[in-house]
Amino acid sequence: MELSSNIFTKVLSPLAAFTRREEPACEDDANQSRDGDPTADDDPRWGASFLNPQSRIDGLTPSFQPTWRVDGVDVDGRRVFAVPEFGVGRPPLRIDVYLPPLEDYPVQLRGVLRPEALLCSSRSAVPMSPVMQHLLRALERWSSRLPGFESQYLSMPFGSQILVTNMAANLDEMSLDMHLRPSYDVEQAMESAESLQRMWNLPESAWPPFVEWENVQFERQLHESITLVSLSGKPTHPSDIFVLKSLTRDQRYMYNELKMLLTLPPHPSIIPRPAYVVTKRGRFGGKRGVCGFLIEYFPLGSLKHRLHHVNSGGLPQISPEEQFRWSKQVISALIHINKHPAGFYPDLKPDNVVLRLSNSVPGQIDAVLLDLEQRGGWYSWSPPEVAYLEYLEVLVSGLEEEDPDVSQQIQQRFETKLPGWSAGSQHDRYRNSDGGFSAPWLALLQKRKDGDDLDLERAQVFMLGKLLWCIFEGTPFVRCGIDHELLQDNSSTPETRLRFPEFRRTPQGLRDLIRRCTEGAPEWEQGRVTNVLELQGGKLVARDGRDTQLVASEYWAAEIDRAKAFLDGLGGDSARPGEQVVGSAGSSQEGIARRPTLLEVQRELERVDISLGGKDSRHA
Repeated sequence: MELSSNIFTKVLSPLAAFTRREEPACEDDANQSRDGDPTADDDPRWGASFLNPQSRIDGLTPSFQPTWRVDGVDVDGRRVFAVPEFGVGRPPLRIDVYLPPLEDYPVQLRGVLRPEALLCSSRSAVPMSPVMQHLLRALERWSSRLPGFESQYLSMPFGSQILVTNMAANLDEMSLDMHLRPSYDVEQAMESAESLQRMWNLPESAWPPFVEWENVQFERQLHESITLVSLSGKPTHPSDIFVLKSLTRDQRYMYNELKMLLTLPPHPSIIPRPAYVVTKRGRFGGKRGVCGFLIEYFPLGSLKHRLHHVNSGGLPQISPEEQFRWSKQVISALIHINKHPAGFYPDLKPDNVVLRLSNSVPGQIDAVLLDLEQRGGWYSWSPPEVAYLEYLEVLVSGLEEEDPDVSQQIQQRFETKLPGWSAGSQHDRYRNSDGGFSAPWLALLQKRKDGDDLDLERAQVFMLGKLLWCIFEGTPFVRCGIDHELLQDNSSTPETRLRFPEFRRTPQGLRDLIRRCTEGAPEWEQGRVTNVLELQGGKLVARDGRDTQLVASEYWAAEIDRAKAFLDGLGGDSARPGEQVVGSAGSSQEGIARRPTLLEVQRELERVDISLGGKDSRHA
């Protein structure tokens, strides 16, 4: 199946069970210019043909003196992190460029630009892709013709947008449909430092210094929420660079992470508290809101980055000493986080473990856990008792218009089984909430507050088991289930892809531990196949050779049945996740109870390390 914008609802989401299967595009439709004579005067295809000089792309090579730069693209392939060169070294405005859906490109233009490749390209490959080079040329043409563009751009509110509503071969035509649109919603939704202080009631000593947005200088956009910035002019050393953590959608998660970092005692394997809190004066009302915070930058990158380059031969294999050390450091960090009254970590995966040179042992590389938003994780990493509820939450909001009856039925189920539950929205304003805003995880947190702390801990142990598998098998992906991870797994051939829970390299003593950590994972069930899709040649294909969308629809229909059984298996009105879960839902209470605690995992890992002759215990 060709990648497209609608793949997120028609394949990678529970909504796929409710969408109609599209018939594959006819070869003739996708290549209209192959038949007949497209140069004929009366042929309507001639106006769009690239044989026509008026419709031909000028070129896709980089400009000699570019005035714009592309740093990356969001997971949907439509939100582009592009910035004019005059914006580098200026305060970060977070003005992203939004492209039309991939399927709205003219057929022939899409064949040349291949925008679907953005969905599975590495960050380094994105700027040089054909579609990005074409976009850069269009941005240059458009902005050069707007009088006073630099002044207008720099006066935009934080989080404004550049909308590209028409992708065309002709740059003049394309630039006519590009618009700089101010957006005041982000600034208006910002909380002031004073309001946060009232909500959190923290001592003044708990707050880091404040720095005004005007004194922060943009360097590069790495991710939707990660901006590299400096405070002292052009940086000359990595220590001069900070990460600005900010969000232009769902700012409440940024505030929740800030609260966690300010209230969590320091730990060597957890990202240090913010160096600064950044405030910005809004365009209306004069309120100075908190738009983000500055944290340490880790130039060695993430564990996922390291595993990827090891697999591709760019870096040497990770040594057993490093595998055990990093594993024990992550476990130590999780134990520390769970001692916090609202502490738990729901998004454990190689992306969120970064590497840095040790502060105490020369030449040693240590693991550090980051990202304390408490938003939740990908389906393939989440424990079933959490993922099943997340599936149903997606259906409540996603089917509200298309199938309101199903949406309402599931909503009523939630209200009966999880009192106090309500459907969230990306547009919800921040409110003080211990533990963030994920209903499944908050239900587990409530159990801990009520005196039963094991279900919350064992849900995290599930993710820890998969992380241990990745570390000791040397792979950045678990390759099970259907979620966004599929689009990132473009670095190996199908024949060499290891899939959880296959074992090749993990020491024998750890295999049983990983098995016990991941009790309830559907991958362990006899005859159950969860890795039904994979990325091949830039396309999502079914491993059994059938139609991709049909396979995805069947997969999600079965998962939804399991999720409904799970929700119905919860107790009465006072029930919480884990109390009475039917075995057919794939995550029985007995299975959850067989998972070890974090401390038990730590002890077992230490025992195996010593039994294999490890000498790294003193550095854990």
